[in-house]
Amino acid sequence: MIETEVPRKNKASFEKLVKVIRQRNYKKATEYTYLRYNLDFLLFADKPAEKVVTKDIEKYIEHLRKKKVSSSTIQINISSLKMFFEEVLDMNVFEDFRRPAREYKTPKVLSQKEISLLLETASESPRSHLLCGLAYYAGLRVGEIIRLKWGQFDLSKKTIKVDSPIPTQNRTVSMDPELQKILKKFEKEVGTEKTSFLFPGKYQGTHLTSRNVERLVGDLAKDAGIKNQVTLFTLRHSRAIHQLAEGKSLEDIREFLGHKSLATTESYLPIRKNLRPQVRQKHIQDALKEIKKKYKY
Repeated sequence: MIETEVPRKNKASFEKLVKVIRQRNYKKATEYTYLRYNLDFLLFADKPAEKVVTKDIEKYIEHLRKKKVSSSTIQINISSLKMFFEEVLDMNVFEDFRRPAREYKTPKVLSQKEISLLLETASESPRSHLLCGLAYYAGLRVGEIIRLKWGQFDLSKKTIKVDSPIPTQNRTVSMDPELQKILKKFEKEVGTEKTSFLFPGKYQGTHLTSRNVERLVGDLAKDAGIKNQVTLFTLRHSRAIHQLAEGKSLEDIREFLGHKSLATTESYLPIRKNLRPQVRQKHIQDALKEIKKKYKY
């Protein structure tokens, strides 16, 4: 639960929010985020929730912008407030609210040399090697990696059935030969129980947390002499860019990454979205040429 005391004038409405969130059985981190952002807003507005109007929401978003809060965090703030006012209090304060456009930043990419250094460093531990290999060679998200079970691997077909936390992102991924080698090395060390997690957590029946995995990858990158911050998403994105440099199509990359929309895959390229179709296509081709020039072996 959050530490800051809820103002007396908002205790009843805030308790309703807590009750709804608990009923929906959200993860602890999600629960904390929804409560924290709504409480921050109520403290800023300094009025009973039932008297909040659209202008109060707009002022709060502007306040977050001035504090240089990231675009993605502002979007989560808005979603949290919408849930509170529309679904808990049944108020229409968002009816005339114009949601700011989400800003996309092109993710950082490692060179093939940096990837080689990282994988070489990770190879000292079969577990670390496989974690990095799944993110790079299979393009898996951190949430997909930590939930992997041995039963999702088909070693005869050399595929992985990816069960994503988001059902629309479920897919089957072919295993790169390098990933197969890493997996065999890990398999010899730990064995393969089909219903067990590849990366078990501290307690029986649990898996490693994303926080622990990201900390591990960050430490490996430092040990490999990579100065920039590295996450599992960095490896996933780097693989996509390297495949584009090798001549793979955007549609191939979309399927590889499990994107529902091709527009999501195109957002990996440093191009503006609000361009006329013909101009946009030219910018996409120019971006792909630059990628090939910069990352092709």
